[in-house]
Amino acid sequence: MQQDVDYNDTFSPTLGSTATRTIISIATAEDLELHSVDNTQAIIQADRLAEGVNGRFFISPPPGSPHANTSGIVYKVLPPLYGVPSSPRALHKTLDSCFKSEGFTNARFEESVWRRPADVEYAADIVISCHVDDSLIACSSLSVMRKFRSALLQRFTGTDEGPVTQYLGCQLIRDRPNRTSQLV
Repeated sequence: MQQDVDYNDTFSPTLGSTATRTIISIATAEDLELHSVDNTQAIIQADRLAEGVNGRFFISPPPGSPHANTSGIVYKVLPPLYGVPSSPRALHKTLDSCFKSEGFTNARFEESVWRRPADVEYAADIVISCHVDDSLIACSSLSVMRKFRSALLQRFTGTDEGPVTQYLGCQLIRDRPNRTSQLV
C-alpha cells in the first residue's frame, strides 16, 4: 500500500487524557451517571472509506493463510482491518457519522467527544467520548443512559461495562455521595 495512491490519510482523532479527566470531573461535580461501553473488534465494524484503488483495498495473503506463499494472489479487503493504515480513521468517521445522524455534535475542544442535548427522544443531555473502542457515556438520567447504550450496542457490537470502575488501564474510584472521583 502506498500513501496518496492506496490511502490518503491515516490520522484519526483519539480522546486525550485531559478530555477524559474533564468528562469524569463534570460527571463527578454534577453527579451524572458515568458508564462505559467496549466495542468488540471496533475497526472491522467501521464503514470503508472511499480510498484505495477505486475505493478497494487489496493485501497480500497473511502468514498462515492458504495462499500465504503463492505469488500473484491478493485478497480484497471488505471491511477495514486492523493494521491497514486508514482503518482507525474509518472507525472515527463511522462513529462521527452515526452520532451526528442521531443529533449529536462534536465538542469544540475534542473531535472524539460528542454531545446530544435533551429532547423528546432522550429526556437528558448525553455526552459520549470514544478512545478507539472504549467509550465513556455521561448522562443525568439512568433510564436515558440505558436507552442510549442499548441503541449504541445495536449499531456496534460490544459489551455494556456499566458504571465506570476501569477505563484505559486506570481504576476509577468514585464516591458519588461526596462527589469525588480518583483515577489510579
